[in-house]
Amino acid sequence: MQGNRFLQVLMMIMPFLLFVGATCERPVNLDLALPAPELVLISTFTPGQPIKASVSSTRPGISPNQTNYLSNATVNLFSQEEYLGPMAFVVATSNRPPFYQSSQLVAHKQSYRIEVEAAGFPNIKATTVVPDAVPIKRLDAIPVGFSPVSSPQQIINFFHVRVNFDDPANEPNFYHLRFMQEIKEFVIGESGDTIFTKSRMDQISFGPSINNNSITANLDDGVLLEDTFFDGKDVSFSFPVQTNLFLRQEIPGQLFVELRTVSEPYYKFYSSLARQLNSPGVPYSEPVFVYSNIDNGNGLFAAYNVSLDSIRLY
Repeated sequence: MQGNRFLQVLMMIMPFLLFVGATCERPVNLDLALPAPELVLISTFTPGQPIKASVSSTRPGISPNQTNYLSNATVNLFSQEEYLGPMAFVVATSNRPPFYQSSQLVAHKQSYRIEVEAAGFPNIKATTVVPDAVPIKRLDAIPVGFSPVSSPQQIINFFHVRVNFDDPANEPNFYHLRFMQEIKEFVIGESGDTIFTKSRMDQISFGPSINNNSITANLDDGVLLEDTFFDGKDVSFSFPVQTNLFLRQEIPGQLFVELRTVSEPYYKFYSSLARQLNSPGVPYSEPVFVYSNIDNGNGLFAAYNVSLDSIRLY
C-alpha cells in the first residue's frame, strides 16, 4: 500500500518538478565561431584544349546543393615562371555553370601554376604538371548475355570489356579509365531502308562493388586506378559493361574507351570524393575528407593526358 501511495504522490508532483526544472535552466553560451569562408577552385585540363577553372566559395548556411560561384575574382595563369596572362570570366548558360578560361591559349605538356585573388578571401594558388600519355595496347569485348527489362521493347546486353596497357616502371602512376557507348537512333523508311536520325553518347558508370586495392569506382564516370600493385607491368583489366536499347529504334555504335594518365592530386581528389559520397554515414563510421591541392583554399588544379581507342560490341 505504501508503494502505491508513493507512486500516486510522485505522479501528482511530476508536473511541478518539470516546471521547476525548466525554469531553473540556464542558457549555455557555446560561442561557436563559424569557419571563415574560403575559395574553392576546380580545374582539370589536358594538352590541346583551353585551361578552364571554376571559382566558388564556402559559405556557412548555404545548402550543400548550392554553389556560390564568383564572377569578380582575378585569376592569373603561369607556365613554370612565365606569366601567361589573366583568365577571362565566361558567364553561365542553361547547361553549364560559369568559369574562367585562358584567353587564346591551349595547354601543352609542361607545368602550370594558377593564382586567384578575390575580395574578402585569402589568396590561393596551386601547381600541376601535365603527365605523359600511356597508350592502350589492346581492347577486347566478350559477350556475356542479354536480358529483357520491364518493357518488351527494351533489352539489356551484357559484356566484359578488357583493357590492356603497359604501366611505366619505377614511378607512381595514376589513371582514370572512362567508357562511353555510342547509341544510334533510326527509323525504317518506306522502301525498307534504315535511316539514322540522331546519335548520343551514354556514359558508363560502375558501383563501389568493383573497388579493390587498385580500383576505385569514380561515381558516374568510369574508374580510378593506381599502380601500387602493378608497377611496370603489362596489365589487363576487365570490367562489366551493359547497354540498354529500345528494339527497332536504337542500335549500338562504337564503345569508346579513354585512358587518362592523371596527376596524383587528380587521383586523390576524385577517389576521396567517391569514398565520401559512398560512405554509409552511420554513427562512428570513419569520416572521409576530400583531398585538396589548393594552398589556402579547397579544390583541385590538375592536368591529365589522354589515350583513346574504340571497339564495336556487336
